This record gives sequence, C-alpha cells and structure tokens, in this order.
Amino acid sequence: MKALRDLELAAIGLGCAVRRDSSAPAPRRRVSAPTLSLFLLLSSACPTERMNELSRYRTGGARSGARSIGLLEPRRVASFLVISFLAWRIICHAASALLTPHDPRAALTWDAADPAALTGLVQDELAKTGEAHWEAAKDVAARLLSVDPLAPGALSLYGKAVAQLGDSARADKILRVAAAHLPIDLVAHGWLYERALESGRLFEALAELDTLLRARPSLTPQLAPSVQALLEVGDAVEVRFVRLLATAPPWRHSLLARLSAGIRDPNALVRLFSRLQESTARPSTDEMLPFLERLVREGLYDEAYSAWLVHLPPDRLSRLGLLYNGNFRYPVSNLPFDWTFTPTIGVSIAAVDHEELKALNVEFYGARVAFANVSHLVMLSPGRYSFSGAGKTDDLENELGLRWRIYCAEKPAEALATTKLLKNTTPLRAFRVEFSVPNSGCEAQWLKLEIPVRIALDADVSGSAHYVNLEIESVAK
Repeated sequence: MKALRDLELAAIGLGCAVRRDSSAPAPRRRVSAPTLSLFLLLSSACPTERMNELSRYRTGGARSGARSIGLLEPRRVASFLVISFLAWRIICHAASALLTPHDPRAALTWDAADPAALTGLVQDELAKTGEAHWEAAKDVAARLLSVDPLAPGALSLYGKAVAQLGDSARADKILRVAAAHLPIDLVAHGWLYERALESGRLFEALAELDTLLRARPSLTPQLAPSVQALLEVGDAVEVRFVRLLATAPPWRHSLLARLSAGIRDPNALVRLFSRLQESTARPSTDEMLPFLERLVREGLYDEAYSAWLVHLPPDRLSRLGLLYNGNFRYPVSNLPFDWTFTPTIGVSIAAVDHEELKALNVEFYGARVAFANVSHLVMLSPGRYSFSGAGKTDDLENELGLRWRIYCAEKPAEALATTKLLKNTTPLRAFRVEFSVPNSGCEAQWLKLEIPVRIALDADVSGSAHYVNLEIESVAK
C-alpha cells in the first residue's frame, strides 16, 4: 500500500507542469524520504509548488497529513459516530421487536429497556405457577415502571403480581389507581370486576362489565356466564342491568344473544326482555331473534307469541290475521310468527313487486337443494281452517315440484294439509286446501314451502316460482 501511495505521488509530480495555471491545490499525502526526493526531482518544472510541498511535509507531521486527506476532520468523525450509533440502535430495536412475541427474554438481550419485551416477560412469568415466577414478574414489572412509568398496563401488571404473591389489599389499591389512570386497562378492570363479584359488590361489577365490554367486545363469550350468575342473584341486580342495557351500549346485541342461549331458566329470560321492552331502548329485531327462537325450541309458544306481539309496532296489531303478513305488505323480519327466509346455496328468496301486489319469488339456479327454506309459524286454536293463495311457475325443472305443507310443531312428520305440486311452466292459478287442528298436541303450527325430496335426484331444481295472496281463514262448521 505504501509503494502504491509513493507511485501516486510521483505521478502527481509528473503532471504538475500541466496544472501550472490551475488554482486547484495538489493532493496531500505523507510519504517517505526517498519518495520525497523523487517527487522534488520530477517537479523541477514547477519550483513554487515544489517549495510548498516541501514546507508542508516538513512542518505538518502525521497530524497535518491526516487532516490533509479529509478523513479525520472532527466534524466528519462526529457525524460518523452519530450515524453508527443510530444504525446500531435501529438494529437493536428491530431485533427486539422481532423476538418479543416469541421470546421476550431474548428480546431484552438486544434492548434491555424495550417496554414491549418487558411487558411480555411479565405476562409470561404471571402465567406460570410458583412464587418464584410471581416474584420475578413483580421485579420485571417494577423495572418496566422505572423505564416507562406511563407504559400501558405496566402498573396493572405490577398490581397483579402483588396480588398473586398474596397481598390482595395492596393489589386492590394499585389496580384501582391503574384503572383510573387508563380506563381501557383490561388487566385492572378485569381484576376489579372479579373482586367486585367475589365481595358481593354487584352494582360495581356491572360498571366494570360495561368498561370491559366497551374496550374489548370480544370478551363477551368469557363474561356471559358470570352475567348469567349475576342475574340469578336477585331482582335489584336485574333492574340495574336493564337500566345499563337501556343506554344501548355497543356490546348489547352480542351479550343478549349469549344470554338468550345460556340462561337456564327461560322464565328469567322472558322477564329480562319484558323489562327491556318497557325501557327507552326496546330490543331490536336482531336482538329478539335468538330470544324467540329459544322459547320456540323450549316449546313455550304462548310466551314466544306474547313477546312477539309486544315487539310489533302498535299499528300492525289490528291487521294480524291468522297468517301475519300473508300478502308481504311489511318487510320480512325472519322472526317466528312472521315469514322466515333461510338462505341456502343455489336459491334466492325475496318478496318482490307483482303488479299492485307483493309476491313471494323463489329462484332456483340448477343446484341440488332439499328445499324447505320458506316457513311461517302460526298459532291456531283447535278447529277447521283453510289455506289459500295463488301461484305460478316458470320453467321449474324438478322431478316432483313445489308444494305448501302445514303440520303441528310438535309432530313435523305428520302433515295437516298439503297443496298440489307445481312444476314446469304454469300460469297464475288459485289454490285452496282445508285442514283441521286437533284438540291436543298441536299448540303451534308450521307452514312451509318445500320440495318433498325422497332421494338425492329429487333435489335437482332450476327455474322459479311465485306466490301471492296467501291467507289462512277459519272455516265455519
């Protein structure tokens, strides 16, 4: 490398005559004595530059030569060190972020003050059993607080570690401070919710429940069983819970669906929805659906029918009839006691405009469908009735065709009446069948549009069908 530098300087000497008129200074290099002699000999054509170079190398020494090449100037050295430090910090932070979800302890070897890694390590230690792990969790949580006192969840993790070590009173104070500091701190509010349940502070538990579900609606499945237990405590808690539901919190729909399926006593469920109907925020159709379906499954048809009537807008009560919404005047709600359209692949079901009327329109797209997806639950007292309407088909290709069937809800295999099968292309044609509801064992009845499939090939269907003016009437004896 020294020889190459000497040759380079010799070349500079050879070319200095060409640069005689140039204002650019000669490159600065520190060279050995023999090379300097060669340089002075070769630069005899430019005595001024020769003297300048000689003076520079005599007086500059190593420090002057180093600065002359521009590599060790203080500003550049400082910039290099700053850039190097920042690059190393970026690498450490990236490595820590990459390792934190999988191994927070390893992440801390890259960045010992990474709040996310410290949080992950505390959670890992708290998830383990044994006082040694909980003590380690407490120490790491304290370290996290010293690194970042405002880190989300830091104080609550420390409080939870204290609680697991057995100091519940101190943990309660810490976690209350954490909950006040960060309203969406799930660890703190979860602890306070559990403590309120354990100590019988049930109104406080409801307030914590609201906070938890507003912050994380996905907690509904985990919290629903405790809410069920809450509602079994007494009437006062139920009234306070209904008051909370009346504020229409965003979690209300999902929790009511869980309660509709999970509350053991259906009468308690009926009472809850009755109170909610009297509130300022009545149940929506989507909220009523799982409730009514639960009652129907339990065979509580009278209770379901009464709850449905309360849910109906008052102006419709005078137009109920024996088959509600038989002419599809109102939007289909898919609730029991109204039309239910069950979606399935290869079929579209809708109430459409037909001249001046609304019609039921069913389109089949050539799929294999064991169709029974249009239904209506009715409540008919024992007696004689007729079911009538008008229907037509357009290119309805099926081995058997479509028909209406009426049967007792308790005995689905026994038909009270069926209409004639329609297939191919038929013009709009009226139909009417009579049937009798027995005195017992038939508290409610289902009306269904179906293909009476016997084997798989019977389910191949394409084309469409239309029905209008559907009605059930009582027939005088």
